[in-house]
Amino acid sequence: MRRRDFVTNAILGTIAGISAQSARAERLAGSLDTLAKTRGLRFGVAVSAKTMAQPAYADLVLHHAGLLVAENAMKWQYLEPQERVISDHEAAWFARLGAAHNKAMRGHCFMWNHHDRMPVWLVDIAAATARGAVRDLTRHMWRHGAYLARRFGGVESWDAMNEVIDPATGEIRETHFTRAIGNRFFDLAFQIMGEKFPAARLALNETMSWDADPRHRDGVLRLLERARQRDLPLHTLGIQSHIGKTLGRARDERGWRDFLQAVSDMGFAIAITEFDCSDRNIAASDPAIRDAEVAAHCRAYLDLTLDFTNVRDVVVWSLGDGASYMNRPGYPQWGRRADGLALRGHPFDDQLRPKPMFSAIEAALRAAPMR
Repeated sequence: MRRRDFVTNAILGTIAGISAQSARAERLAGSLDTLAKTRGLRFGVAVSAKTMAQPAYADLVLHHAGLLVAENAMKWQYLEPQERVISDHEAAWFARLGAAHNKAMRGHCFMWNHHDRMPVWLVDIAAATARGAVRDLTRHMWRHGAYLARRFGGVESWDAMNEVIDPATGEIRETHFTRAIGNRFFDLAFQIMGEKFPAARLALNETMSWDADPRHRDGVLRLLERARQRDLPLHTLGIQSHIGKTLGRARDERGWRDFLQAVSDMGFAIAITEFDCSDRNIAASDPAIRDAEVAAHCRAYLDLTLDFTNVRDVVVWSLGDGASYMNRPGYPQWGRRADGLALRGHPFDDQLRPKPMFSAIEAALRAAPMR
């Protein structure tokens, strides 16, 4: 047995351990998902096999989450790192985890309009494709959609397209995919997933929040209008809400409210899909000061956003600081604190103790109008 398979099998084996340990969740504080459901919402958490191999953290996630999303396991670049070489051990683990614990599952993501977030071999095909001569490229897209439906048909919602708009311009980001296929790349992603997952809720997922610059908001509204005019099966706008970048910086609350109203008026649902709040812009090193500022920022953002009753889901990209992608070795230096301290951008700390951010989320859910 190869070392990689041995490690994967060891991780997959933790499912049984998670099930045995989950009884301890009864001793935890009130579930955020249970609270969310009283307002017609759902609360979710992004997970990975590695973080869920920690029993105490797994207990916490399974207690608070009614909805799960895989951090990376269902992205095409991980599922098929080489053409027709499938590596879906962790994705299969994720599907079994959701089924075993009766959790709803989001698929993240089918297509990503970035060069460096798609399989290298597919990017090479796109780069070599003459505009209009796209049969080979689109054939791979259809094949991948069919594979996802065959293997993960129980996933109830999907980010059919991820990060389409360039925030700096408000236009569809130019990539090898859009150069070859044009803006039909966006249409095709929803057409494929609509055919392969006819019962699923399909989302456009964008890395945005209440930034002061209106260009991204305006570009997203144009894209939603395109979807409506072309009768694409786009049901939900996913708003990633990594709101730490606006902490201590300019934000546009009136513009954000107007944007959310416009999305609501167009008939689309909204999901907060990757919520967190990095504290890299807070100069103070004292964790109590940092946590208080993060909590206040989160409460204000959630109060404003959850005021719109077409917002259906709130998903955090990690439940705890210790499990966070922000504190992993590969996280870019520009996103870290200048003082080198670990980031505290999630509801629980690295010892799984609830922080003021947890209380802020709890209070915002309790105050949200009923759906």
